[in-house]
Amino acid sequence: MNEVSSKVVQDLFKRYYGEVDSYGIKKVERRELAFSAFGKQGMVRHTSFPNMSNLVEYVRSNTPVHFYYSSAYYDNPEASMDSKKWRGADLVFDIDGDHIEGAEKMGYADMLAVVKEELKKLLNLLTDDLSVGKEHLEVVFSGSRGYHVHVYSVFEGLESQERREIVDYISGRCVTPDYRPNARTRWGDKINAIKTSLIQTLDSRDKKWRQKIETETGETTGELTKKEVRSSGYIDRNARIIATKRFSSRIDEPVSIDVHRLIRTPGSLHGKSGLMVKILTYDRVDEFDPLTEAIPKAFQDTSQVNVLKNIVLEFEGNRNEIGEGSHTLPTYAALFSVLKGSAEFVPRNQ
Repeated sequence: MNEVSSKVVQDLFKRYYGEVDSYGIKKVERRELAFSAFGKQGMVRHTSFPNMSNLVEYVRSNTPVHFYYSSAYYDNPEASMDSKKWRGADLVFDIDGDHIEGAEKMGYADMLAVVKEELKKLLNLLTDDLSVGKEHLEVVFSGSRGYHVHVYSVFEGLESQERREIVDYISGRCVTPDYRPNARTRWGDKINAIKTSLIQTLDSRDKKWRQKIETETGETTGELTKKEVRSSGYIDRNARIIATKRFSSRIDEPVSIDVHRLIRTPGSLHGKSGLMVKILTYDRVDEFDPLTEAIPKAFQDTSQVNVLKNIVLEFEGNRNEIGEGSHTLPTYAALFSVLKGSAEFVPRNQ
């Protein structure tokens, strides 16, 4: 990013933050805040604010590139880690395109659609299997490649090892034969339902039973007879594999295990996209369109950019391939292109 673009980006971020009067942080006075500043390496950490008004004023005066807060609650959030006095932490999940196989070959909108399916599986496991009430859940678009889910109140006293057990459940690791959960879980019901379906196919008089079994499992039965398929462990093994693929959610596991994690602040801008980190209600997950609803209102004017390499922009339901050269784009699209390294801003007076 050249000097002109760097200045324009900073001015745009300052414009945005000048219009924000609150952020989605519960109990802000108990949280550690962290900021990445323009033109500086590293983060400013171990800061805290007694109320939301003080935080808003600080952000307006110190425009951040990235803006985080702790999942943890502390007595002294501004102190060093050894002196903060940890009092609990929200359980946070992060689902990102980086964890989806083949996502690097997808367009932006398609990748976000696949990530949303993982999000929905996570929410189902939390509400149906772990009985977490919707009132304790907050879903947040990360501003870039995925979603965060915050669980408030229910698990805040858990230490890392206990959170690991929840991660094992969500990821489906608990269905592997060598894993011994402490209690019976609903994974058993999911696996048994799949086993029943496979056995029904196996026991049918359909001459294509072998083809149908192999299509569902993705594993050849070789020359095994029906009796051998039943007794060889083929059914049990594949029922577990299918259940894991069908119901588990691909989460960034260290995020959920860490009881001191920093997470992006709802209401802030993602410094690599210019899109908002946006809270959405549980009941709007299906219809939420991040490439429309996370566009800041402050960036609805136009800006001129010099496109350095072709880029595909997929905003507001449109897909536009932008070639090299000078273009006038909606400012949010121009900002996205610059932050992705595909363009540079043209000075306003040119």
